[in-house]
Amino acid sequence: MLTPYPGTVDFEAWEKRVDVEAAQVAGIPITRHWLIPQAQRPKVYVPHPVMTPDEIRARTQAVWDRFYSLRRIWVRSRCTPTLRGRLAFVLISKLYRQMYANTGIATDSARVSRANRWARLIARPCRRLFAGRLLPALGTVSDT
Repeated sequence: MLTPYPGTVDFEAWEKRVDVEAAQVAGIPITRHWLIPQAQRPKVYVPHPVMTPDEIRARTQAVWDRFYSLRRIWVRSRCTPTLRGRLAFVLISKLYRQMYANTGIATDSARVSRANRWARLIARPCRRLFAGRLLPALGTVSDT
């Protein structure tokens, strides 16, 4: 989904097309979307010629769900040579999905709460996978 940002060609073209007086949220021009409070930001900034905003959200959500399905993540995890690496790949992919579940198209409070809970649960085994061995006891300054 396109979100035009300042300094891009898309933003410049969008800013020229938008009627700033008419397109405001909370008194802030839509072309300054980063200043609009998160809860009031529109989900779609540039209208699509064929799809409604709800259809765009539903299809985008479906793509994310498919891309982050366990089966697809497992197939992509073949890029790592070990089972431990593949497991780490799967967990990190699922963690990433949950961390970003509360942005963009999925900002309802129930989904955010569920995503945060899952992210905390997934983060625990990830920490174990990436924890290194303990260093041998090092001498302290007072030992010398």
